[in-house]
Amino acid sequence: MSMIRVILLVLLLVPAWSFAQESEETKPPSLAELARRERERRAGLKEVPVITNAHMGRAAGGLVSSAAVPGAETGAKEGEEGAEAEAADSENAESETDWEGEFGEARLNLKNAVNRDLVLQLKMNDLRNEYLSGSNNKGRVQQQLLETQQEIEKNSQDVKTARTAIDALQGDAQEKGVSDDQITDMVGELPKDTYITRRPDQ
Repeated sequence: MSMIRVILLVLLLVPAWSFAQESEETKPPSLAELARRERERRAGLKEVPVITNAHMGRAAGGLVSSAAVPGAETGAKEGEEGAEAEAADSENAESETDWEGEFGEARLNLKNAVNRDLVLQLKMNDLRNEYLSGSNNKGRVQQQLLETQQEIEKNSQDVKTARTAIDALQGDAQEKGVSDDQITDMVGELPKDTYITRRPDQ
């Protein structure tokens, strides 16, 4: 009777043990196991060299061709000529802009000097009228007349300097190859001197 029990027990344990073994084998690997396998796989790989242009240039058998592509040289020359032309146009445009700026500044200086001259002469006329009308402050008016006359004389030199600067600028522009028409356009219409009072030098 005991022998039968042992046999039955063995018959029951063998399938259970087989099932457990199959479960262990079919169980998916853990992350740690996957990581270990990947490290082993990478360790077994050989390092592949990276091929660069330097390697290609040293390669035997003429892998790198130095022959010119038909039409490439012509295209390169045309491209260089076009680039040079564009650079020249750009330089001319910048040069013309520079000249316009210089003439504009010189013209503005002259206009300011002429306008100041006009203001000073009007002031001089008012002071003379006040002096001749029998003002009670003739001493003060006489002092202001003297100061205003000095300002007029100084400003007269500023007007001459501004006109001389424009003349010199025109000469420089002509030497640099700027056409007369361009110079005339850049100079524009200059203000004329306006004399309201007669100066000591007239």
